[in-house]
Amino acid sequence: MRLPTPVLVVLLSLAVAVLLGLGTWQVQRSQWKQRLVEERTATLAAPPLEAPGVLALGPSEVEWHRVRLSGRWDHPHSMVLANRIRFGTKGEELVTPLVPSGGGDAILVNRGWYPESERDRVRAALDAEASANVEGLAFDATGRTARRTPQGTWTGLAPASMAEAAGMPLRPWAVLQGTPIEDETRVPADGALPVRGYRPFVNTTPHGQYALTWFGIAAALVAIAVARLVIAPRRARRDATPER
Repeated sequence: MRLPTPVLVVLLSLAVAVLLGLGTWQVQRSQWKQRLVEERTATLAAPPLEAPGVLALGPSEVEWHRVRLSGRWDHPHSMVLANRIRFGTKGEELVTPLVPSGGGDAILVNRGWYPESERDRVRAALDAEASANVEGLAFDATGRTARRTPQGTWTGLAPASMAEAAGMPLRPWAVLQGTPIEDETRVPADGALPVRGYRPFVNTTPHGQYALTWFGIAAALVAIAVARLVIAPRRARRDATPER
């Protein structure tokens, strides 16, 4: 069934409007993400937040800030994040509650990655550390969930889910121990284990390309509509006019 021209014009207009809206949304997302990159780059460049002041801050206030903490490790309640692939090798990450010197709820600290084959050696070395002076990246873990597997490992770092297993209240923010890592595809030159650190925040989503795609489809649709509804009828009328 052939749609009447007015109906076709309305449908094409709606389609173009939707496509332009999607393109505009991607532009706005790109601008928002760039501002977030700039903000987090600035917080990483700022001096670390230190105890006891940092212990009075909420999760949104410490988000993506470097922190320095001291206290003692609660080794008996360490938890393992399993199936962590790095450098093409299957490994684990050890998460240990840190009881801060200033008191208050403990803080979960991701102490780094190691291959499964090095588990016993690395765990023995980490468990030998009684006191802690930690520097790392704080992140807001509010709302995160994780589950404990039948093997006793965990699927992710989530204070709300891990508090019972830790046997103590936990702060809703956690820490990735270490310093920035520029290239996670290469094993550190010193080969030290566990591998610690975090990547600077970057925008990995090509919002600009998505925007160009939506705008391009809208432009193509407009061109097709002009050819179908304007140029074709004119040509048809010209061809139907008798020559004098």
